[in-house]
Amino acid sequence: MLRGNSLLIGLILGILAATLLLLSVLTQRAHEANDGHDFRAESLPVALGPSRQQVAAVVGVQTGFSRPDATTQYNYDLRRQALRSTWFPASQQALDRYFQDTGLVLRFVIGHSNSQEQERALDAEAAEFGGFLRLSLQEGYSSLTDKTLEFLRTASRQYDARYIVKVDDDVFLRVDRLPHAFRQWDEIHADYIGCMKTGQIMKDARYRWHEPQHEVLGSATYFTHTWGSFYILSGRIAGVLATIQPGTLRYFANEDVTVGSWMLALNSTHMDDRRMCMPHCTPASIGVFDMPQCAGLCNPVESMPKLYTSPDCSDPAVHAGTPELPRIAPIFKFQRQKW
Repeated sequence: MLRGNSLLIGLILGILAATLLLLSVLTQRAHEANDGHDFRAESLPVALGPSRQQVAAVVGVQTGFSRPDATTQYNYDLRRQALRSTWFPASQQALDRYFQDTGLVLRFVIGHSNSQEQERALDAEAAEFGGFLRLSLQEGYSSLTDKTLEFLRTASRQYDARYIVKVDDDVFLRVDRLPHAFRQWDEIHADYIGCMKTGQIMKDARYRWHEPQHEVLGSATYFTHTWGSFYILSGRIAGVLATIQPGTLRYFANEDVTVGSWMLALNSTHMDDRRMCMPHCTPASIGVFDMPQCAGLCNPVESMPKLYTSPDCSDPAVHAGTPELPRIAPIFKFQRQKW
């Protein structure tokens, strides 16, 4: 009897050891498949429960920490000031009222800094104005894709949103037109909305936009994807991304290309909406920036207030006598996906 129990215990311990070894190998292979990308504990998949707050949309304005020698053009503190003086509500009370009126949750999205001085300054700014969504990662240009994914996970964890908006802090946004656009996007169950583009794949490492994984792509140009400065995902597709096991998603060199590849893998419904990348305000514009010279407004601190006070940018969201927000013909026409 004792001998039988010993054999059984030995067999169980052997199975446990083999299981742990297999898990270790699979984790290492997933790590290697993503070019050594470091998936941290905070990036584990999110469990989406029924207690999340239902909202029309989460509008995440991507911002950062300013370098001490930053010019006005790249001073994120000044960009946030410019936004609060224009289309972004200037206090937590104003943000709360805006949510009550529209169902839109507006937040500045930012991670953390190695500088304690920058952290203290941001804490003081958040205490004064409110409206920040802090992410569990270090800010940096090389971590833009991580930041986007962590934003989607954090937003999906807190809110049951119809749409999740990712917009940079150098884009003039007609946020009041978003609810009108939502109804139009709902018509085709759009999951991935923005100004679509393709582009040359840079295979030479000497170029800024070099793509190390160009051989995987097998072409001279990228697949169609949105400009990274302003795009929108359905809450459904963001929720899928939020719950995907780490190590499953492939990363490319650029954030916009990477997200576009995920949209292909998830069989999302694309929509090319040119109203989101207009060079000037019109009765149809939703997003305005200096494309293609810049990926946002070339000088947002100066341009944002000028746009906000101009007659073309401050007209009603929808003009009297028009039943809906005007539409603009797309450049890319996608076949609607079957559900």
